[in-house]
Amino acid sequence: MTAKLNLLGLPWPALTDFFSELGQPQYRAKQLMEWIYQHNVSDFRQMTNFPLTLRQTLEEKAIIGAGEVVARQEASDGTIKLAIRFCDDRIVECVILHYHHGVTLCLSSQVGCKMGCAFCASGLDGFVANLTAAEIVEQIWHANRALSSQSLRVGHLVYMGMGEPLDNYHNVIDSIRFANNPAAFNIGMRNITLSTSGLVPGIKQLAQENLPLTLSISLHAPVDYLRDQIMPINRRYPLPQLMEAVRDYVKTTRRRVTFEYILLAGFNDQLIHAEKLASLLAGILANVNVIPYNEVPGLPWRAPSDKQVRLFVRLLEDRGINVTVRRELGPEIEAACGQLRRRLQRGE
Repeated sequence: MTAKLNLLGLPWPALTDFFSELGQPQYRAKQLMEWIYQHNVSDFRQMTNFPLTLRQTLEEKAIIGAGEVVARQEASDGTIKLAIRFCDDRIVECVILHYHHGVTLCLSSQVGCKMGCAFCASGLDGFVANLTAAEIVEQIWHANRALSSQSLRVGHLVYMGMGEPLDNYHNVIDSIRFANNPAAFNIGMRNITLSTSGLVPGIKQLAQENLPLTLSISLHAPVDYLRDQIMPINRRYPLPQLMEAVRDYVKTTRRRVTFEYILLAGFNDQLIHAEKLASLLAGILANVNVIPYNEVPGLPWRAPSDKQVRLFVRLLEDRGINVTVRRELGPEIEAACGQLRRRLQRGE
């Protein structure tokens, strides 16, 4: 039996070819995209501007969406975490976050992660697989379906969920272009953030794409001897190489870069670390996003005190660094990616 074709996330040329093979005009592809991406429809029978015979043919030959939402958690602040199972029992998470500027979706790009960052739950069970571009796109679709009862839609994307986006480079870039497509989700490039732990070749390649998105660097330590302890990627691409790539990126794109800095109590949250961070970023068009650690069961790290966060931020500001402090959302549903997936796979 021939497998049905998944039309969700299918690029425009492949979608129009599919309808041509059915003997249908090209405008049917545009109508289908409206049903899928504007109306969040998954049932061909609801596509009332299609002839009945076409709807029946589509049911025989195609599907909309290859994944299934197998768990949903919602916090009191409106944060929603979805666990989506794709084929071969591959589970990923995405998180819907509500901010004053609109709804943001934190996306996963891989099942598991190779990077092995010491503070992160995503890679605790190792790397399983890259997500396809369609599987990344499907997370946006499921998020919009989850938001439909509130008449809301995802307006911002952050590739900060499970996995290292630049380790799945082409699928991630294809998904970004698809999300930006006005006929799909129409999410502006300037509303998309891609976060990397520091894959220098990927940063250099991204600079040549001419995409006006925001590049975010997961930095988390201002010196090599500290970063080596928590981010194995730093042993391959130490800070001098990483910062050179970032400077070249800023020069090429003329875009401001964001540096993510998780504060781990007693490890990287002291004023001397803030001083070294300010020196490291001197002269770079950048923002620093300070993140008080979201504690993960089974890992030894602890969140800093509110006082220590304020002292750290104040010193950076005094040194002329643009700083924001990430507001914690969804703490009671373990909004840090990877935790729900681990529990599901263990049958908890």
